[in-house]
Amino acid sequence: ETVSSQGRFVVEHAKVALRPAEPVEYWIGASARPSIDRAARIADGWLASPGLTFEKAREQAGWYLDSCAKYGKRPSAVAIRRDVYVGESSADADTVGRAIVKAGYRGFDPAALVWGSVADVVEKFRALEPLGYTDIIVRHLTASPPKVLASLSRLAEVRKALHTA
Repeated sequence: ETVSSQGRFVVEHAKVALRPAEPVEYWIGASARPSIDRAARIADGWLASPGLTFEKAREQAGWYLDSCAKYGKRPSAVAIRRDVYVGESSADADTVGRAIVKAGYRGFDPAALVWGSVADVVEKFRALEPLGYTDIIVRHLTASPPKVLASLSRLAEVRKALHTA
């Protein structure tokens, strides 16, 4: 396929490449009601803001899904990012989580953050499914490399638990 243009820049018989082998999904991140409506109208999926509390996540997912229904669309993804720490125990996770909150983590409402044992995190992630969320993107709360690696390892257990239930 070639393109030509005689506008501000003159381009003659230029080739546009590489094209993806598979169709590409377009997700739009949005948090204001009009932008969530726009995401439902023109995108394949929606990405919720990571700073949403559970109640705000419920409200905004509802807006998005209502808008999808209004446009006769079935979204490929309703995603949310959660900043997490999966501790070796609830007590370990609480120690790490509280220290991060005390330092004012990114200005987030602490209720938007997820920390706990594997079972605690599974429970918190599972609670998002009835709201319509299909995907959870994670970022680790802590910047400590050993803590991140340990949390990442336990996050694999969280994933397995979510997929086996």
